Amino acid sequence: MITTIEDGPLPAHVSYQGKLLIAMPSLADQPFDHSVIYLCQHDEQHAMGLILNQPISGLNFSKMMKELGIESGNRRLATQKIYRGGPVQNDRGFVLHSLDYQIDDITLDLGGPFISRPDGEEQGVGLTASRDILVDLSGGAGPARSLIALGYAGWGPGQLESELSQNAWLVAPASQELLFGSDPDHLWARALASMGIEPVHLSGFAGTA
Repeated sequence: MITTIEDGPLPAHVSYQGKLLIAMPSLADQPFDHSVIYLCQHDEQHAMGLILNQPISGLNFSKMMKELGIESGNRRLATQKIYRGGPVQNDRGFVLHSLDYQIDDITLDLGGPFISRPDGEEQGVGLTASRDILVDLSGGAGPARSLIALGYAGWGPGQLESELSQNAWLVAPASQELLFGSDPDHLWARALASMGIEPVHLSGFAGTA
């Protein structure tokens, strides 16, 4: 059974930071059609996230580094996709990454999702918007797992809550495998599957906003 947030006044603010937003069918034919967004920040005044499954056609890590004038010898990342993170500030780069790498006073520790490291410690994810991380990635000294996006999705006070109340999004648990290890073409279906939902089961919710 699919549980959604009913129309009407919302209760006290609930933060969905660290969760996934999965676009419902009501967002078809819009910029967020079939999008999966990792919610990096969410409080009463602001929400900000990165779209995880909209790769930018014709742009990969190697080409982006060349355009930025950064020498890259990292063959592992050469063909890694660069994503459209959202419609806001789409000329600005953001790197979502594992927290085996941080830049003091720049990297935002986003908390979960966490994975267990060999030393028994838990490792979360971070967000860094700095040229320095691109230089380090190019030289093989960056984080083990990363996703590079241009722009972000943003909501003002109450805006995301309103969209949730209109059943525009499903809120789902995030995992590092979904953030960093999924084919973007299949991420929407995989995120739904992580909740035990098949895409066909959402057809009845199209247009319910």
